[in-house]
Amino acid sequence: MAFAKPKFNDADLKSMTPRYFQRNHTAPKLLGVNIYKTREGRVYQVDIMTDRNRTNEDMGFAYSALTNLGQYTRQKFTQFIVVMHSDVRGEPPQVCIGKAKCSIDTFIHERVSYEKWYYKDCIYFKEM
Repeated sequence: MAFAKPKFNDADLKSMTPRYFQRNHTAPKLLGVNIYKTREGRVYQVDIMTDRNRTNEDMGFAYSALTNLGQYTRQKFTQFIVVMHSDVRGEPPQVCIGKAKCSIDTFIHERVSYEKWYYKDCIYFKEM
């Protein structure tokens, strides 16, 4: 008999996300959580405040949170988005858009290397 992973709805994930960030003292400040649908599918998004000296670490933590929580959803996500607000005055937020499956394969299953996830296939950046 196989044991199934628990499955959560969107409201559960939205309430669990702040707790995930709060329990780690190195986590970036979480500014918001959003789950919505686009033409491409379901999106799980977090907005964070990044320190200019820790941008990559903060983004990595946010993606780890999205993949760890997002793998337990009842309806699969197609994209994970991290909106990084900078502590540098006047700098626009940076948006990192990633494929959900590829991100889960990187952070959870370790089938995709971090380098391939970051530099090749899984994510891209845009400014707001």
